[in-house]
Amino acid sequence: MSIKKLLAAAGMILVMAAAVCGCYVPASQQETVYIPDYTEAVSLITTYEDSYRSFVQNGEGQVSVVTASGYTPLGSECSSRYICSSDGAFESCSLVVTRDIEEHDEYFNLNNGLMMFVRTHTDADGVLFIDKYICAGENVYYVNDETQTMDQIMDITSLDCFVTFDQVRRVYGEPVDTTATQLPA
Repeated sequence: MSIKKLLAAAGMILVMAAAVCGCYVPASQQETVYIPDYTEAVSLITTYEDSYRSFVQNGEGQVSVVTASGYTPLGSECSSRYICSSDGAFESCSLVVTRDIEEHDEYFNLNNGLMMFVRTHTDADGVLFIDKYICAGENVYYVNDETQTMDQIMDITSLDCFVTFDQVRRVYGEPVDTTATQLPA
């Protein structure tokens, strides 16, 4: 057997193994990510926030928690707290980020290829700013309450955020030292 045939066979075996374990999805089978309009996005966010609040307040199950120190995509220091409910319905990650000012970045897995990203900070006058974004595939949209539009962010890199929850999970959710915690009743 020639070296080319051997390498081709080895490559095919790796692709088949990845497909079996769920690591590889052929382009023809990848899910198309739906981008909601402003009204749908606000409804989706509100529904998720209400469900999450109910889950936490009612102590409806166990969660895994991973806390760590790390860095944002552009290298800003941060501390993280990754949370996943035992049923997988709720998955989030909160970061306290040291940039020019202290900011809080929160990522929420909305499923179906959608993620909500929320950045909060307080300015020098004590005014709280909350910016919400919807990430769909590799695109990021600012939920603009003033104009009631979904404004696409063209320079995602400068935002210093992740665009998919898989990225967040890989960086902050890998269980190094997790503890299952019963939510308070």
